[in-house]
Amino acid sequence: MKSLEKYSDFIISNQKEFIKFMKSKFPMFHKSNVFLQDFYYGIYDFLKDKGKKIRFGMCVEIFPKVVQYFEKENILKKIDDRTWMLNYIEFLTPRVTQKENLETKQ
Repeated sequence: MKSLEKYSDFIISNQKEFIKFMKSKFPMFHKSNVFLQDFYYGIYDFLKDKGKKIRFGMCVEIFPKVVQYFEKENILKKIDDRTWMLNYIEFLTPRVTQKENLETKQ
């Protein structure tokens, strides 16, 4: 159990890198939904990418502490037991105004 805590602490201490990694794997935008399965695979792939020895089943046990931290930091808002809304302004999609659309068409 101690090693699982070390993995969740690693993700939390590298939260910005983890979120950017998740965005590279899954469609994540400000105020988009993030699903439980995305987190499991994101945790697994992130830790594997960092050279950590991990089995996929361990992600189920690592997940609660990570998501609880992101909820506390207001990065995630829980919708239900399998879905969260991402509240991460850095992933805001820029708006295209009608004027900009017309200028690019000409």
